Parts: sequence; structure tokens; C-alpha cells
Amino acid sequence: MERLDLTKIANILTLRYDPRATTTLPPVTWRDFSDGARDATGGVEDRIKSGISDFILAKKPKRISLALSGGTDSVLALIFIREMFPELKIQCLSFGFMQDDLDTKIASDMASKYDADFKKFFLNNFFSNLPKQVSIIGEPKTNYYWYDVAKEAKKYSDILVTGDGGDELFSGYVFRYKKYLDIVGGASDWKERAAAYLNCHNRDWVDGQEQMFGPAVPFSWSAIYRYFRPFFDNRLSLLQQVFLADYNGKLARDWVPAHARIYSSLGMSGFSPFLSDDVIRHAFAIGTGEKYDHRTNVGKLVLRKILRKKDCPLNVTKKGFTPDYNLFWDRHGKKITEGILLGEPNIIKNDLVSEKWVRKALNIVSQSRDIRHMNRLLHLVSFEVWYRLFISKDMDASATL
Repeated sequence: MERLDLTKIANILTLRYDPRATTTLPPVTWRDFSDGARDATGGVEDRIKSGISDFILAKKPKRISLALSGGTDSVLALIFIREMFPELKIQCLSFGFMQDDLDTKIASDMASKYDADFKKFFLNNFFSNLPKQVSIIGEPKTNYYWYDVAKEAKKYSDILVTGDGGDELFSGYVFRYKKYLDIVGGASDWKERAAAYLNCHNRDWVDGQEQMFGPAVPFSWSAIYRYFRPFFDNRLSLLQQVFLADYNGKLARDWVPAHARIYSSLGMSGFSPFLSDDVIRHAFAIGTGEKYDHRTNVGKLVLRKILRKKDCPLNVTKKGFTPDYNLFWDRHGKKITEGILLGEPNIIKNDLVSEKWVRKALNIVSQSRDIRHMNRLLHLVSFEVWYRLFISKDMDASATL
């Protein structure tokens, strides 16, 4: 039986990624930030366009697929590509979790405006092919319905363009910034700031997280906090520290490597105009006030400025690719979770997860519909699937839930 990295398991089931993992993105530390004393916003458009030009001219595609959410990042990618390559066929794809999804309506309008084909599709039971998703990612993770997006895109092109990285580089997580600043004060130490930062990601863990694990798994919040010390123990401003942690966290060690594995499994290339080395370096040289307005709690000021210049009628607060978990739980999640976690799962039999905690969490969800416990239970389903695929090897990737 393959040896388990128990620290990695604890990290992924708490943060959704392992902070020790390597990344293909350029390394960024606190020393790469500007003090904001100069206007560095100039050149953002040129740098993004340069990366697009280099990619398209190298690949020479006749058609590309583009994941269009209706938000700032993917719309800008569409605008730039259409400006630079007016003859290129663009197949825009937008997905949602219900028929009346507002994001897909906005995406459709944008595709029409910029002369691109458009298709929307809906993900109902996004856990049905979880074994396939986990087999590709190779880790006990969830929320990788991006496999379904890439699989749909593959029908039209071997290239999928996305807006990945726009939020992390240009201050798009405004809901977290406000919450973080409300929690933490300037006099706090690095550990308090790290704890406050994780408190802004509280869907990834639950109070009493240590009780979720069985006796075989080592877990402590102090160990988790230490991963974040390089991001919060420096001379940066409070929000610059958050930007640094965001970049080095889920973007670099979760989304980018996972998406790369998905594309590779399908024989595709993924491309984001925001993730070239030049754009990344330049983004961190832009002062916080030029990207985020604390007074109005509006981010992506640089990108919004470019959109205004393009006379783009973008006026939307995108909710993002987030399922209605309550609806999913009623339709599919409860049945899947109980079938996997109450049927003598490996992760409980091998003291990796507490059966007592699982039953308690199921009761909490039943009584209060608590999303955090719902997310944890679904993540444990992914853990059990991963265990069956890679450790006990008694599940096939083609299995459906």
C-alpha cells in the first residue's frame, strides 16, 4: 500500500492545498512589492496584450475556446483577443448551476458584442464524476468541476483561454479585504494576522477542525499558521500581505497546478493573459490604492479603467462559479455523503477521520443547513474517493457517484 503523507492530508483538508507544494508560477516575496509611491498602472494593457500575441502567434490556432463568466477578467481577455485577432474564431463557454444563472446571461451579451460564438451549459450533479476528477488531480480535493468545463471546451478547440489570476493580481477579492481589515489591527503580530486571514476563508475549515481528524493524523493550528509567516511577518501593509498570501496560496498551489493536470489529461493547452511573468511582476509593482478603493470597497481599479476606455458596458458584480450548496445537498449531496461516509469508509477504519465527528456534522447540517460543515463533509467524500483510487485501489476512475 502506498505510503500516506499525513501532513499533506491535514493541510489539504484544512486549506484545500498543501503550502509545501512547488509551483510553476514565478516566486513572489514581500520584496517584490512597490511602496506605491509612483504610478505603475501604465503598461498593464500592453503587457497583457503582449502575452496574448506571443501565445496566439506561437500556437497559430484557427479557433479557441474561452471560458466567459461575465466578469472583468474573462471579458477583458475576450476584448483583447478580438482586437488583436479579428479573424480568429472564438467559442465562448459559460457554465452555471441553475437555469436562470445571471452570469451566463451577461456572458452571452458580451460574446454577442465582440463577435464570438456562445454556448452555456449547466452542472447539476457536479459530484457524479468525482472519481474522474480526483484521479486527474491526484489529491483529495473537491470543487474540480473545471474538468467538465475543459471537456466541453475541447469539443471546439485544443486551447482554453481563462481569466485565472485576475483576482489575485488586481485585487478582486473585495469581500475578503473588508472582512480582514475589520478583524485585524495594525498592532497585531504575524500569527494574529495569519489567523485573521484564514478566518476570511472559513468555508475551508470548521471550528473544532482538530476533532475532524482521527488519531493517525497530526494536526495543529500553530503548524498551519507557520506556513503563512513569510506573508505576514514583513514590512508590507496589511492588504499587501493579503495579496501576497493570495498569490502564493490557492492560485499558485491549487488552481494553477490542478487546471494544468486537467488540460494535460484532455490533450489541451490552457492560457490566461494575466499569468505571464511580465504581468505578474508588474502587478505587484502597482500600489494598493491604485488597485483597491477601501472607501467604496471596489477592486480591480486598473482593469476597470481599461474597460471604461474600451467603452465596455460592464456593470455587474459577478457571483463567481459557486454552486448553491443547499440545493445540491438536497438533490444529490446528502445521498452521496451518507452512502460514502456511513458505509465503513477507509478513512474512518484507518483512523484518519473521526466517525463521531462525521455523524455530528451530518446532524448539524440536518438541523441548521450549515454550509461550512456541508463543505467539510463533501471534502471528506473526496478524501475517501482518493483513498480508494490511490491507496486501497478498489475504485475505478470511471465510477460515478
